[in-house]
Amino acid sequence: MPWPLRMLARLIFPLILGIYLFVAWRFSRAITVLSGIPPWKIRLAVIAGVGYLNLLPILIWGAYLTGNGSRLFLHRPTTTLADYLITFPYWFGLILVVEVFPYFLTLEGLAWLLRLFPFSAGINLRMWKSALQVIIVIAVAGYVGARLYLDTFRVQIREVSVSVPHLPRELTDLRMAFFSDLQVDRYTRGSKLQRFESCWEEMSPDVVLFGGDLITHGQQFISPAAEALCRIHPPAARFACMGDHDYWANPRRVAGELSRCGWEFLEDRHMTFAYRGHTVLVTGITHIYSRPLSPAQLHQLLKNAPPAEVKILLVHQPAERVIQAARQYGYHLVLAGHTHGGQIVFRPFGFSLTPTQIENTFYSGYYEYEGMPVIVTNGIGLTLAPVRYHAPAEIVRIRLK
Repeated sequence: MPWPLRMLARLIFPLILGIYLFVAWRFSRAITVLSGIPPWKIRLAVIAGVGYLNLLPILIWGAYLTGNGSRLFLHRPTTTLADYLITFPYWFGLILVVEVFPYFLTLEGLAWLLRLFPFSAGINLRMWKSALQVIIVIAVAGYVGARLYLDTFRVQIREVSVSVPHLPRELTDLRMAFFSDLQVDRYTRGSKLQRFESCWEEMSPDVVLFGGDLITHGQQFISPAAEALCRIHPPAARFACMGDHDYWANPRRVAGELSRCGWEFLEDRHMTFAYRGHTVLVTGITHIYSRPLSPAQLHQLLKNAPPAEVKILLVHQPAERVIQAARQYGYHLVLAGHTHGGQIVFRPFGFSLTPTQIENTFYSGYYEYEGMPVIVTNGIGLTLAPVRYHAPAEIVRIRLK
């Protein structure tokens, strides 16, 4: 069983099951209170709905237990009707119940507290609580559906201005664009790649930087993904570094296909380019799960960087020790990807929560580390889940000031 399917069937589904059962139980009771429909009919309908939304892990388990795992529609090179009927509904349901859960818990707690006060005797708390629960489910379902569509299928351009001490005036005109985690696969292709490519016509950057992860897995998508990047032709330079998925798929082929059409694929090396009489340095390092750069190697590389008016570090993973070293050796900007901005970010009561925060202090957006700017992009493609939520696909347009 491939690792994304193992994660889904053995970890995510069991963890979410308890939340699903609680939300389904309280929602069925709320409908019963408000509608007067016999409870058994409500329970049957809710069980059927929960069962449908969870067909995906059930099918995965069934296919692999019966030796038919390789025949799953998830292994096909393009999306199918089954994805729209089974895969996307599963992720919609998962996000819905996780978003609803804290509000249901809060309502339960408030209802319990109100019963302690005498004035609550004249209030039909059960009716009010049930009505609010139904309203919450309907409102959150509409929001989640719209947010999933917009964040998954659009590619937005995010503007970031970066302050560089003593920046030559000519370099304020330098237009840079940064993206990462293209991850072409059965979900990220076709129309989404077209939207990705159309962004370059709008931006017309002088320099393009790519933070790694050309594809998600396997080798069948390397060539079409590389072709999409080869159609990007900035006048000054194009730089790329190695990502985890590139390394797992075929690192030499990924680097070779990009280098063939003029990309500078930087694996622990420096490259400079000139812009209006000034020098800009880009240092690309390979710091990934399967090949982390040792502290000694990292410091030796950065210490020997050639002089430049602007020094940029390009890396896939936004590891804190890499960022610390960049600051120590006078870099002006760190660009990283890897995190997908969390890809699925829950926001109970406005607080952002995503598993990515466990691994990465820097997981999405613009940061400053002891005054040095750090940009971690949400990327373009997908890992594990075929959707994005509160982490829209993006390309970052960078201006120096």
